[in-house]
Amino acid sequence: MDISFTIIELGLMILLFVMAKVSYNRPSNKLRILYAAPAFVAVAMLVFVGFNKYHAGVYAAAVLILGCLFMELKKVKQKQIIAGLLAVVIAVNLGVIVHASGYKRMPYLKDFEEAFTVMKEHYVLTEEKGIDFDALYAKYEPLFREVDKTQDGVENYKVWQQFTGEFYDGHVGYKTKSESEMRTAFCEAYGNDYGLSLIRLSSGEFAAINVEGYDNSYTINSTDHDNLGLFLIKDDYKPDTAEADRLTLKNAGIKNGTIITKWNGKPIEEYFDDISYYMEQYPVRENEEFFQPIYVAGMGKDMKYGEMNPDSIVDITFIDTDGNEKTITAQSLGAYAPRMFDTMGKIDDGVNITNLNWQEVNEDTYMIRISEMIYDLDTYEGTDYTEMTQELREKVLALKESGVKNLIFDIRRNGGGSPYFVEGIACLFAPLGEHLTYYSAVINEETASFERGEDGRYKMGVPSGYVGEDLWHDGQIILLVNAETVSAGDDMTYMMGDFPNVTVMGFTSSNSSCQAVTGIGMEAGEINFSAVPNLLPNGEIAIDTYTDHVGRTPFDEKIPMTQDAITAIFDRGEDYVLQYAADSF
Repeated sequence: MDISFTIIELGLMILLFVMAKVSYNRPSNKLRILYAAPAFVAVAMLVFVGFNKYHAGVYAAAVLILGCLFMELKKVKQKQIIAGLLAVVIAVNLGVIVHASGYKRMPYLKDFEEAFTVMKEHYVLTEEKGIDFDALYAKYEPLFREVDKTQDGVENYKVWQQFTGEFYDGHVGYKTKSESEMRTAFCEAYGNDYGLSLIRLSSGEFAAINVEGYDNSYTINSTDHDNLGLFLIKDDYKPDTAEADRLTLKNAGIKNGTIITKWNGKPIEEYFDDISYYMEQYPVRENEEFFQPIYVAGMGKDMKYGEMNPDSIVDITFIDTDGNEKTITAQSLGAYAPRMFDTMGKIDDGVNITNLNWQEVNEDTYMIRISEMIYDLDTYEGTDYTEMTQELREKVLALKESGVKNLIFDIRRNGGGSPYFVEGIACLFAPLGEHLTYYSAVINEETASFERGEDGRYKMGVPSGYVGEDLWHDGQIILLVNAETVSAGDDMTYMMGDFPNVTVMGFTSSNSSCQAVTGIGMEAGEINFSAVPNLLPNGEIAIDTYTDHVGRTPFDEKIPMTQDAITAIFDRGEDYVLQYAADSF
């Protein structure tokens, strides 16, 4: 749009160069008023595009040409010289807009329009999720229009997070194409770091976790690398007083596990309605509620959710060691996102070993880590996982022969992969006989969409399944999951969760997102969404939550969040969930 306005201004200057002589030969106030036209266009540019220093030549030309309004008609040459010079100025400005490395307008609104149109036509859970696309467009088009006007990349990220969150679908997500822009947006979108995160205990109380100043907690001085690359820019948001203020909480007696009763004088749960977007997608309401306190910890005094201010403060009310309620004021230590990301990692990460590797937990129990449903690149695009199955079969039989009684499958933070990989594992432990997993849906080739029957359900196509071997009939199995166990991780939870000797447990249930995914590449970013239905043998959509936001994968035991859990995770750096599972045998 900015280029269009600039070209219009250039055309007007050329027109005024010609009109200088025309207006002398045919005097008319209507012709003279044309000298005000560039100013009107510049104002329209400010309204629809927003102010930008790279448009300075256009603004200047629009103002300077107004001087010709008051010049005598006979001064044709002077007017032509002015119009000609200003045309050159605008032409140079146009070159700057098109070629300058420091300037590039992103088509944020166009990106939204493109993605929205495709999703409205091809998102496969519209009915099941209760999505009203017309209402979503009415709500978000003005927000993206404003982002397009201001060219605010951080706000673009925030609005996309809000939009994708409307679907309660772990397969609907947005990311920018530029990693550096994504890091910046992430750091600026979750508020300020006041030296702690928050968690809700199973008792209902709220406790401090990952408190600054303790050995195993995140620290603002950390130089550790992370998979988001936040270490590259996190110091950019650190106030000058951060080092002097970093031990404020510890010196006041707040430690990991300290009960926090109020945040800026309000109960913590009163902030939950202010959380308008999350870092992750939480289709299961109960999982969402588990993580809400973590997000509250970035909200400063008299600040809206997601705002940042290096000079901000927060009043924290807590129970001290004498059992008395006490309030302290903490200064911002920088961006909250790195601590928040670290907190979620400490809670959700699985065992840090290579995918499909085994580890002894104790003499009776072995654990296999499955961080992604991928065996190797050669098999990932296909359906034949017999080599992997045979390799696992030999290992399982050897463990059984050695006297091992219990197996733990660690699929925490499993980002998904191939469902055929999952079948290649599930078949070893399933009861004897044939097991159906999913049916495909019938696609209409002309419309490239999937057909629904009169009952509103998708028409069922070809089934998929496997034959169970029941190799661990006399032993026990635990699946460790959490809200970041998604896609094929959900598949494994669904397929194995109902086996008679399998227990599914974790702080949170799996994500509950299972449909096949497609992506839309746009200029500023890309969005993924559920595009191919997977159907259960009874014809229902597999696994994904409905409008009630209740998880539909098996979940047998919610591990309680207790003071013991906080101490183990944030003070001793232990894998509390794995040990809890081993002890439960």
